[in-house]
Amino acid sequence: MPVSQTGSCEPSPRTADTLARAEHRPEAARARLHAGLAALVLLVILGVLYQVIIRDLVWQWWDDDNYSHGFLVPLLSGFLIWRRRSDLMAVVPQGSWAGLVLLVAGIVALIIGDVGAENFLTRSSLIVILAGLVLFHLGRDALRVVLFPLAFLFFMIPLPAILFYAVTLPLQGLAAQNSVWALDLLGVPVLRDGNVIQLSQISLGVAEACSGIRSLISLLAVAVAWAYLTLPGTWPMVVLVASAVPITIVANAGRVVGTALIGQWLGVQYALGFFHTFSGWLIFLLAFVCLLGVHRLIRLVPVGRRGKNA
Repeated sequence: MPVSQTGSCEPSPRTADTLARAEHRPEAARARLHAGLAALVLLVILGVLYQVIIRDLVWQWWDDDNYSHGFLVPLLSGFLIWRRRSDLMAVVPQGSWAGLVLLVAGIVALIIGDVGAENFLTRSSLIVILAGLVLFHLGRDALRVVLFPLAFLFFMIPLPAILFYAVTLPLQGLAAQNSVWALDLLGVPVLRDGNVIQLSQISLGVAEACSGIRSLISLLAVAVAWAYLTLPGTWPMVVLVASAVPITIVANAGRVVGTALIGQWLGVQYALGFFHTFSGWLIFLLAFVCLLGVHRLIRLVPVGRRGKNA
């Protein structure tokens, strides 16, 4: 009896697509495994190369109150990368030779910084090298995903001394000038001699620690990360970050005025020590609340929204 043939031996298009995907999965898994092993090896090499540099950097975070926020910066940067993990996993690795340019630039910065004893160059070279490795091995799309988290790491690098004092000295003058203006407005007899505030009972010097540089750096880091996470466009982000500067200046002047009034009314011993430390935290909290207010106002302004991938 002849046997009738009711179907074709060739697989349907849907079946062929399913088979192709099944065959692609082991290849994708092997590619991810190789990429993970390569990343692990590179991280070990960088860890050995930057061991002393990272150790000294962490020690400065611990020892210098101006950069104590440095402990939080890598954690927040890692969170930002984890937040974009789905975008990063969707990237097809297409390494670019342009990454060699960044790698060479980072290595040159490391060598120059080491020879010239310039800590900013040696420390920031690590960020440039990381960006170069991502571009060289994974390509432009992957670098685009992690570019902001990598750039955010610059907040953990202490400023060069010449730039630090170039910012600190004008801030000291502004703090003294604004404080004298506020005290005079309150009816308190006051004179200013440079960065020294003369009251009838005490004299206060606006030192480097009272310049507001510490609050400015920390508040800028908070504003940048917060703007990136919550605001829909470039200009709202710029406005929020820029607002951190006048907020810090005004808040720091308020701290100096409070210290002067307590020293004038209760005695200099009450204006120093615990109150001085506590007032620093309180003023930063008030500055953060002001930043919240600016953020709320920006959100009230209708702007074109851009999507953010979680």
